[in-house]
Amino acid sequence: MARRDGREAGAGSAGDDEEMQSLNPGVTRIGAAGGELVDIVAAKDATPAAKRKGKVSRALYQVWPSENVFFCRGLLITGGSEECWAPNLCVWTCILVPCSLYFFWVFPSLWHRGAYALPIAVLAVFLMTTGLLLATCCTDPGIIPRREVILATRCAEELEAALGYDVLGGSVNGTEPTLDPKLKSQGYRWCRTCRIVRPPRASHCPDCDNCVLRYDHHCPFVNNCVGQRNYHFFFGFITSVLVLAMLVIPSIMTFFSALNSEIMLTQMSQVSRSMQLLFYGVAIGGFFIVIAALLSCILWSYHFFLITSHRTTKEFRKSIPNVTEEPTLCASRGPPLFDPWTRVDPDDLIVPRDQQAKRSRW
Repeated sequence: MARRDGREAGAGSAGDDEEMQSLNPGVTRIGAAGGELVDIVAAKDATPAAKRKGKVSRALYQVWPSENVFFCRGLLITGGSEECWAPNLCVWTCILVPCSLYFFWVFPSLWHRGAYALPIAVLAVFLMTTGLLLATCCTDPGIIPRREVILATRCAEELEAALGYDVLGGSVNGTEPTLDPKLKSQGYRWCRTCRIVRPPRASHCPDCDNCVLRYDHHCPFVNNCVGQRNYHFFFGFITSVLVLAMLVIPSIMTFFSALNSEIMLTQMSQVSRSMQLLFYGVAIGGFFIVIAALLSCILWSYHFFLITSHRTTKEFRKSIPNVTEEPTLCASRGPPLFDPWTRVDPDDLIVPRDQQAKRSRW
């Protein structure tokens, strides 16, 4: 009878344990000395907070922890939110102002004369230039997600398959692990800000606050990093800008020089003072646009040199050897390393205060 009561009591205790475990999955029941049971509350549930009961998840691009700005519901990404827009506005001005003059005056004149080849070529190059500029500005340059993003989206295995190594470095709490000397000799480094192991030729951009694959530089004129996934667009853009300048600027200069100077002076005297100031302003702006075209030629020559030597801007400036000897222009872009539409809990992206570090420079 006593045994039966003991069995019933044991069964009741087990049932209570099962009920408590179902109500609180974060509680682990372990055996203690003397057969008693002790409750150990787990520090944190293994499942993401976004899937825990009562939590509201949001798309990753809405709570992105770095300085990037997303547009079109996460489809487009650009540089830091505190970035100065003046250089980018200057680039658009240097493209749109001379092209507007060309399409307003030169294009109709050539078209009416039956010279269709040059106007069509200018239009095609103009569309290509603006398209490549937008692609450079609004494309993921090859961002490696930081530790909090990797854990919140549970994509560590996917990153390891894509990059060929453990991005988290085997570190459990985000502290700097001891890297294998062979990996260090190949260029693998620990990022104190992102708390991940970044591959060779990748660097941390202090403006966007991300690690970027095959980081070339952060360009304020496109308001974005230039890296593995958008360097093709960047070099195509500066190439098309150079071609566009060689087509548009001589055409405009030839068109205005062919006009009768006396007729132009007579017409200028008949227009209002504000229109005269506008004309002189356009002339002065044209001078600066010519200077910008010359600088674009120098920039194109510099990057052509980097491409032929298989180096990036950072590697050239810091005298860092290209460990992998991988090309910069003809290499594969690779897939994006994060999905901006993944649902996460914003609390999962908060870095603990004791694990925060200053932003890395390069």
